[in-house]
Amino acid sequence: MKLSWKIFFITTPIFIIFLTVFGTWMIQDSFWNSFDREVEQCMVENQMFQNAYELTINALPREQRDRVSKQKIVESFHHRDAGGSGARILSERKEVLYQDGGVVVPHGIQEKLDASHNVGYEIVKKEQEVYIVVMSTGTLDEYIETTKNISQIYSNRSQMYERYQIGVLLVAVLLGGIILLVLFFVMRNMQKLSRATRQFATGQYHTRVNIRSKDEIGTLASDFNWMANAMNTQMVQLQNEVQRQEEFTAAFAHELKTPLTSIIGYADTIRQMELTPEETDMCADYIYRQGKRLQSLSYKLLEMTLAGQQEVPHREIFVPDFLQEVQRTVAESLLEKQLTIHVEAQSGVIFGDRELLGSVFINLIDNARKASEPGKNIWVYGVAVPGGYTVTVADEGRGVTQEELARIAEPFYMVDKSRARKEGGAGLGLALCRKIIDLHQGSWQFESEPGKGMRITVRFGLPEVTGRERARRRRTARKDRKESKKAEKSRYANRHVRKELQH
Repeated sequence: MKLSWKIFFITTPIFIIFLTVFGTWMIQDSFWNSFDREVEQCMVENQMFQNAYELTINALPREQRDRVSKQKIVESFHHRDAGGSGARILSERKEVLYQDGGVVVPHGIQEKLDASHNVGYEIVKKEQEVYIVVMSTGTLDEYIETTKNISQIYSNRSQMYERYQIGVLLVAVLLGGIILLVLFFVMRNMQKLSRATRQFATGQYHTRVNIRSKDEIGTLASDFNWMANAMNTQMVQLQNEVQRQEEFTAAFAHELKTPLTSIIGYADTIRQMELTPEETDMCADYIYRQGKRLQSLSYKLLEMTLAGQQEVPHREIFVPDFLQEVQRTVAESLLEKQLTIHVEAQSGVIFGDRELLGSVFINLIDNARKASEPGKNIWVYGVAVPGGYTVTVADEGRGVTQEELARIAEPFYMVDKSRARKEGGAGLGLALCRKIIDLHQGSWQFESEPGKGMRITVRFGLPEVTGRERARRRRTARKDRKESKKAEKSRYANRHVRKELQH
């Protein structure tokens, strides 16, 4: 059963029951008010009859009281009513002394007389008529009984019941029509929402609900539109992610295919042909270089996988010393291409893993090296900013377009594939850097124009720490600086030993 019919069949009977109970209470209350008024009026009439009767008798001389009949005495002040009302006078022994009509009351009403007022009443039904009989006692030791027909108030009550039943029926029909009309307009919006939900479920993700009401259904429609927008955005992101995965798989297969084809070809040449020692060395050298390239590719992929899974220790890193270490690490590769690196850093700290962040800036500087012509410059400078620290790597290389800049951090994406392969790259460096920066809750920004080089700015925040934690990090940073200086001395000694051995 539809919700609209459920609401109709629940609300309409409830409303009818409420009207019936309320109307019955009102009619009964009106009836009992009328009944009480009739009882009070009958008692007043009985008292007036008694007073008039006793005054009339007391006004007669004693010698005339026995000679004058009760009927004449009563007729002197009382007139009979043809509507069923009447009066009776009974002796102390319940003998009828006077009667002018009315209803004969069964014996026993005397027991209902009020002890304090000597008055009581009885409701008598006779031939579909209802009478109220009031009896009282006076000073003459006689019972005064008056009767009044009150069938009218019972008849009025029955007529009111009949009219009210008809009214309730008409109101129920009218109310049912109004409820159905209201439910039609309300459920129309629900039907719109239901249709939109089914359309959305069938893949029509552009579907939206146009309901402008401010009630709960309007709120539900607004929530549906918000959900649809969010799901549509997620679907677009998933589609883009699937596309990137497909591109990643295709690029990865291509990166494997080229060196493997060369390795298999040169290995087959060595296996099947008799070559001179020079030709054999050339083939072996090519196989070695392509194998190293595959090894570098596998290491990069492993680093990317591990970078997304490991937890980063937030150790304090003193930036000037850290960038000097990076400069010493890349100095030899830059010297081979006759490039000059300039490092300037303000005093400040960043928090994270020293090895991972070192890999980030070594990759950025190495990309700048690959994009630069011999004799150019590379700048690395750090600036302490409120709430954090920024490190910028800039070069005088070829630069890239805005379209290429949007994809430059995707895995296996290379702006100049031939030059990148010649330099030994596989297009994974910036993708790895992005993962590491995300792990450190940092961000980066690329700025570049063709022919004007590239500028990469990496921003780090400074987390809120307690004084004890800050002191611990300073001790760790000092320890790391000492270990770095020892390692630098060791590398210098090793280079000196190698030079001596060469001599």
